[in-house]
Amino acid sequence: MGLRWRFYLWKEKLAELSGISYPPVSILIAAHNAARTLRPLLLQLEEQRYPALWEVIVAADRCTDETEALLQEMQGRLPLRYVAIKAVPTGWQPKKYALWRASALAQYAWCVCIDADVVLSLDWLRGVMGVASGHVAVIAPAWLVSGGSLGGRLAAYEAALVQVEAIGRAAWGRPYMATGRGWGVRRAWLRAGLSPWRTELSGDDDLTFQLIPPRQVSLSSAATFSPAPASFREAFHRKWRHLQTARHFSLGLRLSLACIPLLQAVGGISVVALAPMAWPALLIPPLAKGIALYLFRAPGAAVALWADWILLLLQALYPLGVYLRKARWSFP
Repeated sequence: MGLRWRFYLWKEKLAELSGISYPPVSILIAAHNAARTLRPLLLQLEEQRYPALWEVIVAADRCTDETEALLQEMQGRLPLRYVAIKAVPTGWQPKKYALWRASALAQYAWCVCIDADVVLSLDWLRGVMGVASGHVAVIAPAWLVSGGSLGGRLAAYEAALVQVEAIGRAAWGRPYMATGRGWGVRRAWLRAGLSPWRTELSGDDDLTFQLIPPRQVSLSSAATFSPAPASFREAFHRKWRHLQTARHFSLGLRLSLACIPLLQAVGGISVVALAPMAWPALLIPPLAKGIALYLFRAPGAAVALWADWILLLLQALYPLGVYLRKARWSFP
């Protein structure tokens, strides 16, 4: 997957030499009490070098902090509009409803969805939309950056592996998910994906991808960076929330996603039980994943090879998390 991604990047550079058309785009942000992280994000968006029309639409979801005051302040500095959501209707999950309301205000056919805490480069929007022509969705890397805690390092490492699998499969022509921290999609497809699964706790991104024809998906190397969860407890609840969407994946996709951890577990048990002197073989899977992360240019903080076998033990519990429903978006 890593080698395939490098080949894809090479083709992307060739496309740049032949000229690129940039469509108008609406950037959608769902923000709940996000004034602290939203200010630096809006300042980064103010500096974006994008050669076509663009706008920012923020859905302020039941905010009780200074989010609305910040949005009013920033309206004169960049093409920004916002909607203030006071209550979430019955039958909708908060983030899906926020994106639904934001997409309703969008002027343009293309939408780019990002979280309120991401960090962007000056040419990030150019990078995402420069590969959009002829497609209906764009997947871009969305890395978590660890602050140093055990939970944060585990979360960043696993998120990096998820990105490798998602983007690597898409590079092979088999996309199955995007990450809501940064991806592009045509507005009609986004709204078509938000509505059917509006009661699901997560999946505004990967469930929408269940509707999009694989050949209509493009890839961009323009990455976003977000802080990893600060604690193991926070990382656990975030992962549990994300697992809720898995039961909507096809059985074949779920089995194929289970192949890598299953084979690694069988190999590890075989070494320990049958050939303990061959323990150096236990280093092969972490090293292979480390090489893949290097080829994908994952941030250094995400590469925690020491955590790989620990993570495998946690992954053994994921099937339980899929069917044990989580009721809340966050935890007390």
